[in-house]
Amino acid sequence: MKRRSTRSLLPIVALIALAAGCHDPPAAPDGGPLSDASWSPDAGTPTFTWLYDNVFHPWCSDRNQPCHNPGANMGVSFSTRDRAFGSVQPYVLAGDSYGSDLYYLVSAGVMPPILPHVPDDLQAALAAWIDAGALDN
Repeated sequence: MKRRSTRSLLPIVALIALAAGCHDPPAAPDGGPLSDASWSPDAGTPTFTWLYDNVFHPWCSDRNQPCHNPGANMGVSFSTRDRAFGSVQPYVLAGDSYGSDLYYLVSAGVMPPILPHVPDDLQAALAAWIDAGALDN
């Protein structure tokens, strides 16, 4: 079965995200960074729960950038951890971050569709989780 790729749909995905209300730059209430979280390869493979708490929730679904919460934008909802895990499955090729649409969309700066984008260390954490099998942990 051939895997569907969102790469050819990138301009459309970005326009839909902007039209859905994803246009205000995300920021913490004090105007600082969304999260103080950082990750390094020395920390080991992050869990999905860590990614949800430090990447998906603050960058994709909190009150400052609610593209994927409430509801589901493009079929992806990060309103809860379990819903987030189920939502990313069609966009993840376990064991291959470079072949995964989820990693591509984040690392190419397509998602989130506005600045700031997910920091490089958190992108690396996402890649490490996918490369380690994209487990529900």
